[in-house]
This record gives sequence, C-alpha cells and structure tokens, in this order.
Amino acid sequence: MDVLCKKWANEFSHIEYIPVLSESLKEDNWRGREGLVHEAVLKDFANLNDYQLYCCGAPQMVEVAHKAFIFHGLPENEFFSDAFTFAVPIKK
Repeated sequence: MDVLCKKWANEFSHIEYIPVLSESLKEDNWRGREGLVHEAVLKDFANLNDYQLYCCGAPQMVEVAHKAFIFHGLPENEFFSDAFTFAVPIKK
C-alpha cells in the first residue's frame, strides 16, 4: 500500500502522502509521524469546514475520529466511513 500511495502522491499534485504509525517499535527505526491518525490530521488542519473526509478502520476508531472531526468544523454530511471488524480466518 505504501508504494501505491507514494505513486499517487508523485502523479497527482493535489495528493500528499503522510504515513502515521500509532505504535512504532524501537527496532522499526521509524522516523515519521506517530500517534493516532485523526489527531495527526487535526494538527495539520485546525478547521475542517471546507473538506470532505473519508475514514476506514475499526468501529471505535471511526467513531472517535468522526466526533473529533465534527467538533473541528467538518460538516456532518462530508464524513464518509467504512467501519469494519476482523473475522477469524476460515480453516480449510
């Protein structure tokens, strides 16, 4: 996925790719942004009233992000989400 996101950022001037890890390990040697992704968005965009936001992830994460984004001015009808849960793999 990282390669595809970098490709889009190189091809389209309106796309900026900023990876954020919530829990990097010391052995990862991660030098990028850390923390919760919705908090990283809010650090970069204090007011969201002119944006659309697309969010996917675990239901609790989507719910927390939704509330935070609305609080920071995102119009309710400009939040689009796909909350999902993880299923146990089917054994063959």
